[in-house]
Amino acid sequence: MNQEELKKRLKGCEKVLIGLGEEWRLLPEQPDERREQISRAYQALYDLIKDKDYFIITMATDAKIYDTSLGSSQELAETSDQEEQIVLSCQGTDEEMLARLERVFPKKEVHRDSRRERIVAPCGNETWRQCSLACTKDIWEPGEIPDDICPHCGAPLTGNTIKAQVYIEEGYLPQWERYTRWLAGTLNRETMILELGAGFGSPGIIRFPFEKTAYLNQKAFFCRVHRKFPQIIEELAGRSAGILQDSVEWMAAYCLQGICEQ
Repeated sequence: MNQEELKKRLKGCEKVLIGLGEEWRLLPEQPDERREQISRAYQALYDLIKDKDYFIITMATDAKIYDTSLGSSQELAETSDQEEQIVLSCQGTDEEMLARLERVFPKKEVHRDSRRERIVAPCGNETWRQCSLACTKDIWEPGEIPDDICPHCGAPLTGNTIKAQVYIEEGYLPQWERYTRWLAGTLNRETMILELGAGFGSPGIIRFPFEKTAYLNQKAFFCRVHRKFPQIIEELAGRSAGILQDSVEWMAAYCLQGICEQ
């Protein structure tokens, strides 16, 4: 699947489910070239899905995504199909009739998610801090505890990630609940599932669940990009594409070719 084919499929879908795997992790030993490439890839991904109804699961614990346009507090407007039909039917209607319609169809408050609320990081966030001994469920934001010592037991703080001796999962669970509600709304809807760089390190987070989601939704198209494991299960034949390429390089190519700005 090339860039133009992906854009065409994205244009025609109602929902976009995105999984960012291990290839998107920002590591201390990585050269500046790779760091710049990851930044370009995030920007390209934003340009491709910014106008879509999407949700992102990321296995990266570096919190880099929250420093990009994808992790901003910008709101995404959501309007139900019924509301859109009412608005269209009211075009050209006089004020008296509009008033009557509003009494019959009172306007409902529309929840607007921020882009940040469309991201869940089940593996945790290195910039958030937790007690290394897990003496409390408290989680602190960067700089909130200047000496990096637990105020409850005096133990050192550590990153709130799966690498902690005891992982305090309360940090991501609210977003996970939001994600599962959103995912339920994709059933029998035209959905693009884009799995980028998720291997077999923790396949139960993205790789296997995404395959199941694509299998259950006959209106879904599944695209998997990975530098070693792009294979697709037979049950998704005809509704999928497997691409043998580093997913960050593949996505960053959009920026280099200027496709995202067209």
